[in-house]
Amino acid sequence: MTCHHETKAISAPSIIEIREKYLNAFADKEEFVEYMSTWVREPKEETSLMLDAIAKYELMPNLSYELDSLRDISAYIYDTDFTKEHSGH
Repeated sequence: MTCHHETKAISAPSIIEIREKYLNAFADKEEFVEYMSTWVREPKEETSLMLDAIAKYELMPNLSYELDSLRDISAYIYDTDFTKEHSGH
């Protein structure tokens, strides 16, 4: 949440933008979660779905999260409609 605000692009794309881009590429939850979590674990421009964001904000740094944690975060992003009020903050 430090870099990716739910609704506003500040220092990186908003979660809404990211979720939309990934849902367009991967409607299936398992594929969505696997691709996102693997990419965030080792960000590379060559495998990015968001080259426009890299051009604007630069490549996301490697954050050294465990893959299981990234899968949980990716599943949460897949399951949550960030355009609506939701709890859990």
